[in-house]
Amino acid sequence: MTPENTFVFVVCGDDEHIDTLNFSIRYLKHFSQQRIVVVTDLKRNNKTINHDQIINVDTPAWLNHHQASIYLKTSLHKHLDTAQTCCYIDTDVIAVNRDVDKIFDLYVPPVTFAPDHCALREFSPYAVNCSCNETKRNKYRQLDILQEKHNPNTGIKDPFLQDKAKQLIKTFYLQKRKLLSYSILMTRYFSSLRYFHLNQEFYYDKKKKIWHYADGRPVLYSISGYYRKIEKESFFRWNKRRQIWFDDTDENAYIAYCDHLAEEIHKKFGTTVTNKDWQHWNGGVFLFNNESQAFLDAWHHKTLQIFEEPAWKTRDQGTLVSTAWEFGLQNHKRLPQEFNFIADYYKQNITFDRDKGFSTDKFKSLIKPSFIHVYHEFGRSDWDVWQAIEGMMKR
Repeated sequence: MTPENTFVFVVCGDDEHIDTLNFSIRYLKHFSQQRIVVVTDLKRNNKTINHDQIINVDTPAWLNHHQASIYLKTSLHKHLDTAQTCCYIDTDVIAVNRDVDKIFDLYVPPVTFAPDHCALREFSPYAVNCSCNETKRNKYRQLDILQEKHNPNTGIKDPFLQDKAKQLIKTFYLQKRKLLSYSILMTRYFSSLRYFHLNQEFYYDKKKKIWHYADGRPVLYSISGYYRKIEKESFFRWNKRRQIWFDDTDENAYIAYCDHLAEEIHKKFGTTVTNKDWQHWNGGVFLFNNESQAFLDAWHHKTLQIFEEPAWKTRDQGTLVSTAWEFGLQNHKRLPQEFNFIADYYKQNITFDRDKGFSTDKFKSLIKPSFIHVYHEFGRSDWDVWQAIEGMMKR
């Protein structure tokens, strides 16, 4: 009998992660025809895993639950039948259509990962214990104070009006993609007098340059002038093309970048990462089989080594970077984005429209994900992405 392809989850100890697993496994069972296994250390768990195919592995007692989960994840090849392809998925990765099983056709030995949602220099402060995030945070706190002082939109505190402002901005993004309807809209705008009524919900006061909700409350202020006020009082500069603030390093004012991970990899493992802006892999979804042993052994061994290193955070992605470069896999084929669509609540570029679907670039292109990786705010009911996920089971 030919072994089945296998989806595998790992969970260890934390009640929250078992709740997340139980949600995600219900979706995967609904959409997949493949075998599904959960690898865990049952003695660490308080809650019940709602699944009947469980592999129990005793993890070293000296590991905390988080470390034990990583221990299991990086050693899955030792606990599974890898004669056929296996696909690891994080508990916060949710299957959302029946194309999920096609992921097994995309395996390229020795391992196949998907790209992360940021590049190496941005990920670096989250992998090692440097001060770069705190340094950046201290800078953008100054910018926040200036925003509060000069940006009138910061005075809109009502969550309802904040949501309406997002809806208004989104409406314009969608309209701009429809050239004919957008030109008609602009014709209406220029032919209107003081007040331009976009629809039944929003109107614009041309004189005061304020968008209002239908009941007259301000929703969005025109802010073209306030940039100059902040620039005059600080080293921050507004990048009009990219629509972001730059700081005195000529980089995004709200994102820390550094080379400390690459430096620690060289110091600890002797591996040189020559491309500091390398698009590193995300550990949330990956494919492996019996051709993966050498790679996974190296990843597992490196990860155990950094558990006791003060310079390193307790994660597996930094050691994954090191292993990929050690094996010369920095240009190895990766999974398409639809098989690990990373939806981060705090990244404003992630958008969903009921008619169009998902996008990361203001609907210049569309993505039809098979797996959605809910990076933050799992289960947040007022998030349009989460509402879309909840609707997938009903289709």
